[in-house]
Amino acid sequence: MKEQISYSKLALNAMCRASKEAQKKAAENNLKMPIWKNGNIVYIEPNKTLKKCS
Repeated sequence: MKEQISYSKLALNAMCRASKEAQKKAAENNLKMPIWKNGNIVYIEPNKTLKKCS
């Protein structure tokens, strides 16, 4: 029997990996990261922790 694949979980995991990689590259290049917060774009230091992916 084949295992059910949840494509939404696969997509969320891929986005999580991409955000971690972007945060790592921003820290290496000393760049601020844009995030969406309360309807505005805010720039944060890459060393600040973002929401953790599950």
